[in-house]
Amino acid sequence: MVSWAAQYNIIGIDPQLIDPENGDYRVYPGTAAEEYGCQIFPADLRYQEGNSSLSSTIFGENNARNSITISGVIETNAIWDVDTVKVVGDIEIADGVTLTIAGGTRVEFMGFYSISVQGCILALGESQEQILFTSKNPEFFSFDHTTIGAWAGIKFIHTSPLNQTSVFTNCIFEYSKSILGTKKGGAISVYNVSRLKIISSIFRNNFADYGGAISFEYQSAPIIFGNLFRKNYAFLGGSPVYCSYSYPKITNNTITGNVVLNEDTFYKTGAIQTFISKPKIINNIIWGNNSNYYEPFQLVWCKGFYTNYNDIEFGNDGSGNIETDPLFFGSGSYPFSLQESSPCINSGIVDTTDLFIYPEDLAGNNRIYENQIDMGAYEWNGYAISEPEYPASEIEVSNYPNPFCSSTTISFNLATNSHEGARIIIYNIKGQLVKTLECINRVNAKTARSFYSITWNGKDSNNQSVAPGIYFYKINAGDKTVCKKMILMR
Repeated sequence: MVSWAAQYNIIGIDPQLIDPENGDYRVYPGTAAEEYGCQIFPADLRYQEGNSSLSSTIFGENNARNSITISGVIETNAIWDVDTVKVVGDIEIADGVTLTIAGGTRVEFMGFYSISVQGCILALGESQEQILFTSKNPEFFSFDHTTIGAWAGIKFIHTSPLNQTSVFTNCIFEYSKSILGTKKGGAISVYNVSRLKIISSIFRNNFADYGGAISFEYQSAPIIFGNLFRKNYAFLGGSPVYCSYSYPKITNNTITGNVVLNEDTFYKTGAIQTFISKPKIINNIIWGNNSNYYEPFQLVWCKGFYTNYNDIEFGNDGSGNIETDPLFFGSGSYPFSLQESSPCINSGIVDTTDLFIYPEDLAGNNRIYENQIDMGAYEWNGYAISEPEYPASEIEVSNYPNPFCSSTTISFNLATNSHEGARIIIYNIKGQLVKTLECINRVNAKTARSFYSITWNGKDSNNQSVAPGIYFYKINAGDKTVCKKMILMR
């Protein structure tokens, strides 16, 4: 049985905040520095951001069947489940409000607009149905301080910890800039916020003075797991990542091909640049990121005690780190996956007990293979992941509705009628078993395919309702196995 505390942890709510009798919040959390125990940062660092106009309403005008137009303040819970969301003005998600974005949605910014998150955002894509945050006119984007062809990023600034954890999974962030105010965090800027998880996503072609892709400031401690940072640019430092007075957990990311544009050969900078911070940097590949500093570095002021089991070009203090060409696959759909001879395979930290580990890697494969995790965003699963494990037409899987509130029907079929039944195993986001379902096939005589269908009512093996959040269902049918994601909302 999944414990009450573990159920709330699925979506990132600290169980200490919840009254088990009625589900209300009851305890205000401590600071992000608590688990480190040795240094508390200054009591107040005032955040200053450039002014931006924001309409006081939100509107959704249907321009086409699968397109909506959005601007203003989102004041009630909302779901974006369309082909394209056209952003025509700055957006604010109000405190206490949750915006959910379904997989396969394209969020297209029609100008230099941003999303400010005062509540919660759940952008829940899948490996084959990613969510794209992009500019309407990327052909005009340039790595400078102009706004043409760019959007203005997603901002978490003093977001209340009483909101549930914001989550991005399988998203793509591209052509965003931070060129106003602090000019930090090209695609995502985080200030005094820890309830945030960014998982199995891609950051590419973003720009800022510091942190071309993402920045963390003033006691922020989000989880950054399994992402690819590629071709992000910083004018001054931290080509994809900048961190000040914060404690982010940066795990199993691949960071490669990012550039600091500063031409001053005496300005010390790197791919991950910190200032009075203690980021936990574990199981990453940090290789081939460029700067003009006379002595090459990938990491700047990253403490060795918190930097472990990474493949880091030019090295860094810390246990388990290596300094060897990661041997990326180099082609196909996943060019930064690992060759069979890569030194990063089975070289991650042995004990992952205290880490947040998402069950899938960036390609949608099992995150841990042969009982030990690899370094980087892609896990070697015994074959080149640019090649499918089985023909796409051999197995077809879906669940509807997804997201769902009370129940969802899982349906799939196989290009064979040799299996008498199938087993569906449901896990939560922490990899804990929730329930096992058995179903019997129905054979279509014309197509010779086996059809399966079964409904899950959102309850565990003890018939107790589980908490809302992300769940995985793994299907075992004969020698065929496939894993998919579903989202439970109450």
